[in-house]
Amino acid sequence: MQAAMVPGNITIDPLCLALPVEDAEITEVLDLTTGEYLSVNELIGSFRYDHLIEERGKVRSALHSAPLYKCALCPSAVYLVSSPKKRFFFRHLHEDGSCAARTRSALSRDDIRARKYHGLRESEPHRRIKRLIERSLLADPTFRPESVLQEKRWYVAEDRTQWRQPDVQALHVEQRIAFEAQLSTTFLDVVIGRRDDYRKGGAQLVWIMAGFEANYRRLTTDDILFSNNSNVFVVDDETCRLSETNGEFHLRCFYREPYCEGEAIKEQWVERVVRFSELTMEADTQRTFFFNFENAERELLSARDEQLRSDFFALWTESATPESDVMKSWGALRQKLAARSVSIPERPDGNSSFSTMIHGLLSAFKGEPVGWQFQKLVQVAHHIAEMYPQHVLAFAHAIWVAKQQDTIEHQDTKGRWRDRSKKLKQRLKEADPSLMPDQEWLPALCFLFPEVGARVSRFLTKAGEMERNTSQPNVVLVAANKIKAMV
Repeated sequence: MQAAMVPGNITIDPLCLALPVEDAEITEVLDLTTGEYLSVNELIGSFRYDHLIEERGKVRSALHSAPLYKCALCPSAVYLVSSPKKRFFFRHLHEDGSCAARTRSALSRDDIRARKYHGLRESEPHRRIKRLIERSLLADPTFRPESVLQEKRWYVAEDRTQWRQPDVQALHVEQRIAFEAQLSTTFLDVVIGRRDDYRKGGAQLVWIMAGFEANYRRLTTDDILFSNNSNVFVVDDETCRLSETNGEFHLRCFYREPYCEGEAIKEQWVERVVRFSELTMEADTQRTFFFNFENAERELLSARDEQLRSDFFALWTESATPESDVMKSWGALRQKLAARSVSIPERPDGNSSFSTMIHGLLSAFKGEPVGWQFQKLVQVAHHIAEMYPQHVLAFAHAIWVAKQQDTIEHQDTKGRWRDRSKKLKQRLKEADPSLMPDQEWLPALCFLFPEVGARVSRFLTKAGEMERNTSQPNVVLVAANKIKAMV
């Protein structure tokens, strides 16, 4: 759902998929982490809107040190920007006319916004919000009164050449805090630059708004909102009076609160006046929030996913029963899993690689063969190594998670598995392509067996880092990143 609440601005439902612009100049980018070329339309469309806003902040933050993406046609790093309709595209960091893709005009939108920003900083609304913040801080004895200052230079660590000038700064107990007033033209470079500098200096950045309307959000507001755990803060006349009356800094907090409606995860906006002492501050991410949206959404998703896993294994077991009729239920489950970007075959017995993966991991967790006529778990291990080596890695980690090493060792009376496993371990260290997981079923592996998926992900990431300098696309890291998305 998306709605244009006021002419000139479009507000996007955070849970909607992000949309690319039509006819973008840059149609393909190189993922510098994996070495994989990606379609821009597919990459942007794979993100939920709120998640893409976070991603564009990460891309911008890394732009000058270790860029995440570059143009597929030239050496320039690229970053994510938005059209006025909040459709996204990539822009060159440097554009000298040598690339066929042209993403900049003589005066870019960022340049225009930057000029407007510096003019607006001296406006009366900006001066007013600074006064309200200052009054609120001085009313709270946990902030040292001599430390509450407006528009004073703040040096980053001991480097006197690097400084910021926060709207209001203060010491809360021993924590340095910078309060910045969010203006309608506060652009992403300002948000990222200040966040990174205050983090380097061991300080905490808190953005304050003069007002907030959930159904009328500019992109500049979204940049702050979604990178701050979906919390925004407002200081106004009422909160200032509360601060001065109660002797404790109060703020108005707006946040997203997720909830379940049937099988769907939905959300609502909540407004609440909170005390500063109730806020959580994270130094590494520079997030300050009252309500932990990420944790609340994760818990709801975890409960829903646990039910889906339970439904899958119940149907899987039932499908092995002669004359069972599970296809209608299987189809419905398949649709639900597809909504979670998890693919399973059209039929339980529709793909031998998938069946082997499921039976192999179930065997590991049960400590005896499941789905085969074998008598021992070690026979399952040999069968997978010989016929389906792409599942060796997952099976090995499942054995470890289920603590079945002694079971296989006891059954390996002739030492055949011991000898074979030594060779397999060496081949895995060398990232033997024949032992890399079947990428088609990686999401199902991670979803159905999350602990095994997490271990496989760590292994692939480590192996991929070792292969990073190869000239070919890093298929190991591609697989690792794909699996991380599901864990």
